[in-house]
Formats: sequence, C-alpha cells, structure tokens
Amino acid sequence: MGQLSLEKTFLLAAYVEALVYGVFFLLFCVTIYVHFTTLRQRDSHNTMMITISGTMFFIATWHMIMNCIRLLAGYVDHRLSPGGPAAYIGNLRPWDHIMKDTLYATQENLGSAAAIYRCWVLWNKDWRIVALPIALLLANCVAGYTVCATYSSVDPTETVFSSRLDRWIRTFYSIAVVLNIITTTLMACRIWMAHKRSIAYSQGKSHLLPVLRILIESAALQLIVETILLALYCSNINAQYILLESIASIVGITFNAITIRIRLRTMADSSNQPSSGSHHVQTIGSMPLRRIQLPLKVLKAHESSTQVSSFHFDPHLRTSGQKIWFTGVEEVYASSERDKGKLASCIRHQWN
Repeated sequence: MGQLSLEKTFLLAAYVEALVYGVFFLLFCVTIYVHFTTLRQRDSHNTMMITISGTMFFIATWHMIMNCIRLLAGYVDHRLSPGGPAAYIGNLRPWDHIMKDTLYATQENLGSAAAIYRCWVLWNKDWRIVALPIALLLANCVAGYTVCATYSSVDPTETVFSSRLDRWIRTFYSIAVVLNIITTTLMACRIWMAHKRSIAYSQGKSHLLPVLRILIESAALQLIVETILLALYCSNINAQYILLESIASIVGITFNAITIRIRLRTMADSSNQPSSGSHHVQTIGSMPLRRIQLPLKVLKAHESSTQVSSFHFDPHLRTSGQKIWFTGVEEVYASSERDKGKLASCIRHQWN
C-alpha cells in the first residue's frame, strides 16, 4: 500500500484536528461548569487544576488557528505556486510552522508536567518519587525545543524525516510515551496501595477501584495515540501528520477527562452516603477522599504529642464541635469501644 499524498494528508490532518478539538472544547466547558458550580471550597490544588486546564485550552485553540491559517494559505494563496499546497505547508522554515510545532511541544510537556504534579500530590509530595519523571521532562523539553529551533536552518525541501531532525524527534516522541507510562503507573500504584491498606476498615464497596479504572481508561487514549505516532514516524509514513496535529487537543482531553470523571464519581458517591453535615470532601491529586469520624475523647491522651493520623495516606485534621474529622480514603464510624481502640491505635505520626 502506497503513501498518502501530502495534499491529502494535510487536509485529513486539519479535519481530524477540528473533530478532536470539538470534543476538547466540550470537555473544557464541562470542567469550567463543574469547577464553579460544585466545588464548595477552592484550595490551591483546585486552582492549579483549573489553571492547567485553561492553559491547555488556550494552547490547543491557538494551535488549531495556526493550522487553519496555514491550510488556507497553502490551498488558496499558493495553490498555483511551484509544488502546490504541499510545498508550502510542508516547508519547515516559515515562522508559522515553527510557531505551530512550538505550541505542540509546549502542550505535550505541559501534559507531562501536570501528570507529574498529580503523582507528586498523590505520593504525599515526595520529591524522590517524581525525580526520574522530572529529569525525563527536562530532557523532553530540550529535545522538543531543539527540533523547533532547527527548523529555521533546514533546507526548504527537507522534511521532518531528514537526518538532522530524526534523532531529536524520535527522542521527543519516545520520552513522551515513557513519561505517560511512568506517571500513570505511579498514580495507579498509589491508589492501589491505598485501597489495599484501607480495605480492612471499609464498609461495603471500595471507592478507590473505580478511580483506578477511570485513571487508566482516560490515560490510555493519549498513550495509544502517542505510541502509534511514534511507530508511524519511525516508519517514515506521512500519515503521522494526521495524529501529530491532534495531539495538542488530545492532551487536554486526557487531563480534563480524568478530572471530570473522578469529580462526577465523587458526587455520585457522596449522594449515596448518609448525611454527616455540610463537611466538604476534599480531593488529592483529583482522587476523592472520605472522612473518618472519631469521638474527641478517644484521642485526648494523644493530642499533645502526636498528630492525628490513621491507616491511610496524607490525613488532614479538622475539628467540628465534639468531633475530630479525618480526610481519608474510606468512611469509618467508631461505633464501639473496640473500634475506637482499633482506630486510635493507628496514630503514628509526630505532631507538627
């Protein structure tokens, strides 16, 4: 089977990007609606999430506008020029092409940075966990922006498959795939570990396994597209342009899909649980956390020297009347003296 011509490839790439951008636009609108209508408390984490989402939308919109401008210039203004539309759109040196690919590289790296941030929060802000992903992200920034800088000095007849660009582009695509795998695995492992630690204390069905499924399903889209893109580029197939132009929107779709689906899951779980007042259920790294309720008298002997903690990760102490509230991964009620003693024995961390 022969190659798609560049004329057909560029048209298909613009058409597919428009479709994918439409999906991203819808998800972004839902994200804005959910953020400003359902969140009772807006902490620094929620502010970070909505800022990243807005930045991704801006970059994807700018990227699509640049592609539309280039498409019109190629098929209208330069249709009778030597080489036709393909020669104009395929030329790597013009400023608009450099700008377009710089936006793509920025969006790709922003998506990786957002995934690393989620890992960092889920792992109790432990820098050791994200040291390797951060190093890979820095290497990917170097590779991506080196490609964009090299465009300005290539011959107008050269393509993205030329030897000057090949090793940098392969490096960029490969690191993007590896980063996606590493960050998704780290988040999945953390959620699974929390599930295993809390299952002995949970009442009924676990709320963490659905979160794990949502994370994997949502991240799979970007991973599959980037893997196919790498394979097509390594095979010197023009169809790689079709996926390449859609990545800017796909990164945003992945990020917003995880946020929206987990938030809707949290709202559904909260509506199915007995009311415990108007206490807000926080999220950590977009993962829902639940409260643990203990009578204050159970913890009086410990409060002067220890921090209230329990079997789950990253607890947050709250006081409300005669109760102490934990933010945890499952909701547990200490209804008997035995349960009170069991939960109180979980206190381990020093008071900060």
